[in-house]
Amino acid sequence: MDSTSGLALWIELLPEPILVLDSAGKILAINSAAREFFGRIEDNHRCSGDPFLGQSIAAWVATPTEQLQKNLKLWQQATTMVPGSLVLKQAANQAQKIEVEAVGIHFLKPPAILLRVRKQRQFLQAFIQQRYQFEKLQQQMARQTALIVELEQRQHALEAENRYLQSMSHRDSLTQLANRRAFEAGLRHGWHEAYSHSTPLAVAMLDIDHFKLYNDTYGHLAGDRALQRVAKAIQSQVREADLVARYGGEEFVLLLRQTHHDVAICVLQRIFNYIRSLNIPHAASPVQPYLTLSAGICIATASSIDCPIAELIASADAALYHAKRSGRDRYSIQTYPTAVNDLNQPLRYRQQADQHP
Repeated sequence: MDSTSGLALWIELLPEPILVLDSAGKILAINSAAREFFGRIEDNHRCSGDPFLGQSIAAWVATPTEQLQKNLKLWQQATTMVPGSLVLKQAANQAQKIEVEAVGIHFLKPPAILLRVRKQRQFLQAFIQQRYQFEKLQQQMARQTALIVELEQRQHALEAENRYLQSMSHRDSLTQLANRRAFEAGLRHGWHEAYSHSTPLAVAMLDIDHFKLYNDTYGHLAGDRALQRVAKAIQSQVREADLVARYGGEEFVLLLRQTHHDVAICVLQRIFNYIRSLNIPHAASPVQPYLTLSAGICIATASSIDCPIAELIASADAALYHAKRSGRDRYSIQTYPTAVNDLNQPLRYRQQADQHP
């Protein structure tokens, strides 16, 4: 085995593209990595015979001949690796500059050249750059994802706060019942619902008897607690579809859906009896030694006109006033006129007999 053959076996063990050239640039030996690397070039510059051995590297590069010859001479004389570069012809259909290193092989006569293509280093640099760009992109995506999550959390928090504020704007802070504005909105809806289903509805005004005397006797803090107990008691005795609201001071108002005369009386009786069962002391009351209520009920049949909120409330309030004049601790009922021939006439209320539950 000659020296060139032994050198060919040795470079075959190396993972990088390695060529052994003579002083004219002809290939004396080439390893598999170089065959794979230069194979793309060989397809465009195929010659007869062995496509690699004996072929001149000059056929594969666009480096000027004079410069290539200078490089070959320099490399042949070098005793350590000398860096350089070559420009391949039509590599991947376009010119490509590659970095190389070369050193003279002086135990061969004449000296040959060991040429190493720094392919792996180039690829490693490209890989590092791509990995850096990929990691940077991942970081940007992570920041954007975190920002999106934060924005969604803020939006959910704002929506929750908005729902809470909206709920609070329709709720009485002391009793946690609906407030006057919420009741009027519910009454409008109930009126149109009653008209659509041809069902009556009732509006009831309830008032704690002699509540000023209660506050004067027990104090305003006790008065607030009494209002809370009465509110809870009223809410517990109505149906799920009904609406209870604090109308102002010691007054409460009810919207009883799909309610005719008998049902309204039944609901009011339950409320009055339950309030009596609480036996909340009211020593200053001239009515009973415990806290009592008076109520006025307005029974109405809805029509296609807009809901006459003020008139319904006024009708229930007139009935409440009648119950108070009649001795309190009782209710009175009126019917709101909605016939077409009554709409252009002054309001008339049909006062029914006082009712004592």
